[in-house]
Formats: sequence, C-alpha cells, structure tokens
Amino acid sequence: MRWLVLLLLAISSRSSAHAALDIVVPAYFYPSAGSPWNAMTAAADDVPITAIMNPGNGPGNNVDGNYVAAVNAFRAAGGRVIGYVYSSYGSRPLAQVTADIDKYSTWYGIDGIFVDEMSNTGPAQKLDYYRNIYNHVKSIDPVWEVMGNPGTNTLEQYLLWPTADRFMVHENVGSSYPSYAPSAWNANYDSQQFVHLVHTESSATTMEEYLRLALTRSTGGIYITNDVMNNPWDTLPSYWQAEVDAVAAINAALLPADFNDNGTVDASDLNRWRTGFGATGATKFQGDANGDGVVDGADFLQWQQQSGQTSLPAAASASAVPEPTTAALAALTALAVAAFTSRLPTRRTRRHA
Repeated sequence: MRWLVLLLLAISSRSSAHAALDIVVPAYFYPSAGSPWNAMTAAADDVPITAIMNPGNGPGNNVDGNYVAAVNAFRAAGGRVIGYVYSSYGSRPLAQVTADIDKYSTWYGIDGIFVDEMSNTGPAQKLDYYRNIYNHVKSIDPVWEVMGNPGTNTLEQYLLWPTADRFMVHENVGSSYPSYAPSAWNANYDSQQFVHLVHTESSATTMEEYLRLALTRSTGGIYITNDVMNNPWDTLPSYWQAEVDAVAAINAALLPADFNDNGTVDASDLNRWRTGFGATGATKFQGDANGDGVVDGADFLQWQQQSGQTSLPAAASASAVPEPTTAALAALTALAVAAFTSRLPTRRTRRHA
C-alpha cells in the first residue's frame, strides 16, 4: 500500500516520466505454456524490462517456434529482448560468436545481443576482440544494444573502445550487495550503462531496499531474485510482482532535476547541468530536466526549485552521497548562474554508441 500511495503522489506532482530502473531478466527458462515468459509479458507494460533469451547456450541449432511466439508477444507488450552468446573470456573463436549472432538475426525479432563471460582486463587484444563483436552487431542493426557481462567491476577502456553499450558489473548473492562498491569512474556516465544482478535473496523487503540502494550506485539495470545456485536464472522470483511494483514506484517518484537518477537533487546534478549546458539532442543525464532535448536556463530553474529534495526513503538516502551545505549550494548556484548569463559556448558530455 505504501508503494501505491507513493506512486499516486509522484504521478500527480510530475510533468514528465523518466525510467531510471530497467529490470534486466536472464530469462533462461523455456517458453512453454504457463512459463515465466507469461508473467514477464504481463508486466512489460508497467515497467521497462529487458529479457535475455537463451534457447541453448546461445541461439541453438534451429529456430524454435515457441521462442518466436514468446519473444514476439513480449516485445508487443513493450518489453525488449537480447540474445545470449558466450565468449569464454575472449578465448572462443570470433567466428563462432558472430555465427551465433547471425542466427539470432535470422531467426528472431530481437533488440540486441548479450555477451556473457566477458573479460574485464587487458591486453588490447581482448579489447579488440570485443570491439569486433560490437561492430558486427552494429553492422546488423545500428540500434541493437550490446550488453557485456564481465560480472564484476571492469576497465573504463571497455566502455570507451567501445566494446558494449551496457555492462553487467555485479552478479552475486544478495548478502554481498550491501558491501559492493562500483568503480568510481561509473559515476561519470549515464546509470543506464550499468546493470546489477542479485540472486539468492530470500526477503522481499530486502529486495525493495536493494532496488533503492541501486540508485545510489550508478545503476540503471537491476534484477533481484530468490532463485538459487546452480542456476539462479531458471525462473522468476516468488516476489516478482512486488519487484515490478517497486520499480514502477521508484521510476514514477524520480524528480526531473535528479539528472544522475540517484534519488536526490544536489550539487552533483548541478554539475551535470553545467557540463551539458548548451547541448542539443540532450538526455536527462546531460542536464535536460524538461525533456525538450536542450540543456538551458529552464532546466537550471527546475534544479533550483527541486534542490535538496529526495525521492528515496530515509534508509536508502543514508547510503547516498551526503547533501552539501546550504552555503556550498549557494556558491554552486552562483557559479551556475554566471555560466548561464555569460552564454558559455556549447559544451557536450562524451557520447557513446
């Protein structure tokens, strides 16, 4: 009930919606009658969901009509599907990986590729290997997503090369999540580029706490389940609907001037606006609060009006970066106003494919 109240209040007070959290489900279960694919499809209209399909440690040997039907229904409901391939940490022959990608392209209507067992260290040959996979995917369809799974913190070079659009940088049991610390460089990029997977978490209450905690960790993709090893991805969690409802409420409650989507409007958001000031075709992360694609004075005014506000409960806010002092905010505001009134040249944040 508390989530329903929060959701209604958020919807009534916001002029535009922005989804900070995307549920990324390793959907390693067969789409038979009554399978979890049906529950995912039912929820796809309520929250953003990306499903990783995996017919047989990859696309399998032949097209499967049940997968065709499940994928089409899920995408028609608003979900996104990416196809699983494995890379053996850069040792699998590249031709085998690209052949699997081509099978997905021929057999299924999907939205991208998930590259599992991704290396997270150098040398440059590893980076080139994954960049070749990335370029092959983009040659099929430039808008297809490439999600890489090192499963842990990785090198910034993998993003800059680039080798993927999104990275799964945490995959572990629930008890490890409170102590997990993302790489510091993640905060310099849109949270949508990072994904966390948490399994073996029995408590639905803890699941909700972890969803809110994820916002403070530069994370846009999240999935939490009470499924356990050896395969924690062979069904949906028993608290699936509660997870969907919690993500929907969090997304609805986020404030337009919370540019980094960490649940609090503060100095870090002002810095995002200053960095992106003058950009066109801009995203929320670059400082576009009103969704018009331009970072300008109107966005700064929204930040000024919402400064100090939070959309996170107190327990989760305590894990976020502390609020700056009033004096510090005033000083930063003065700098921002000076930047705006002096009509700085257009400055853009780095863009990544």
